[in-house]
Amino acid sequence: MVKPRAALDGLRVCEHGGKIEGNKKSRIIDFSVNLNPYGPPDFVSNAIQEAIEEIHLYPDAECRALREKIAEKFGCEQPEVLVGAGVSELIQLVALAFVKNRVLIPQHTYGEYETATKLLGAQIKRVKMPSLRINPELIVQEMKTDDVVFLCNPNNPTGQYLDKNEVTLILEAAERVDALVVLDEAYADFVTDAFPAHKFSTHNMIILRSLTKSFAIPGIRIGYAISSEAIITELEKIKVPWSVSVCAQKVGAAVIGTNGDNFLAETRERIERSKRKIERAMGVQTDANFYILDVGNAGEMKKKLLKHDIQVRDCTSFGLPTHIRFSVRTDEENEVLMHFLQMTE
Repeated sequence: MVKPRAALDGLRVCEHGGKIEGNKKSRIIDFSVNLNPYGPPDFVSNAIQEAIEEIHLYPDAECRALREKIAEKFGCEQPEVLVGAGVSELIQLVALAFVKNRVLIPQHTYGEYETATKLLGAQIKRVKMPSLRINPELIVQEMKTDDVVFLCNPNNPTGQYLDKNEVTLILEAAERVDALVVLDEAYADFVTDAFPAHKFSTHNMIILRSLTKSFAIPGIRIGYAISSEAIITELEKIKVPWSVSVCAQKVGAAVIGTNGDNFLAETRERIERSKRKIERAMGVQTDANFYILDVGNAGEMKKKLLKHDIQVRDCTSFGLPTHIRFSVRTDEENEVLMHFLQMTE
């Protein structure tokens, strides 16, 4: 057998939520994925129907119509936007284009940052998170020239949202030493009063955003990056042609705009009401649409809950073997989870 590159030694497939085995898929209440529990919106169906009529055509490799809508929404120019097959593809592109020697990653965060950078043989520096909190000062202290800093905001799995002043501190440091900050805002649509990060200078920053979580469309891989034209141009050079299907582009265009904004505003309000109930009952806090909870042994708790057709995320792969992560679902479903969590204490 031909041997793979040395960088693949010890590399494992990144773990994700949503993996349901066997014939239980239809009856499992899946708290392991952080999706909007009230999606997908009805108007997505019309976009899918339009896409069916165009499947005999190649998709627009440049996603021009969707890029234009995103640029209009965020007040930037089309060349400052890149559309990809979900944030995961964009993370890979960023790593290929800009990772040189070292990346900075919070101690407990989304696993694809590590996977993408290990593939390139880069050094990974994990920045400690005292009390499971990202500390911007610790990131600034570690930052060096040419570093790529991956930040999930709000952070997955801890749910912490870095505010405008905290992100400003990190960006100013990146500009001083000429490092690159990758701000992954996959869950930002669920944050109340999130600040507009796209209004910052993007010469040392790439913003990544997902439509999957906000609109509950994980079966359609669609996300986008916002940065300077110079950075986007470099990412375009290595992007796989036609990675964003006709269907994904049509659905993306349908949810970017007034209909999508109204849907998000309505569902975010409902999710916030549900969060207040969960927090009163469980004594947990989050800035996002998911929580982590210390249960002593995450693997055992996951097994116990699966016996009741409830799936949560075992956070062992995040370096938190005593914690589970669970998303906010409908009030009825949340009550079921809380009931069985309290039973198993």
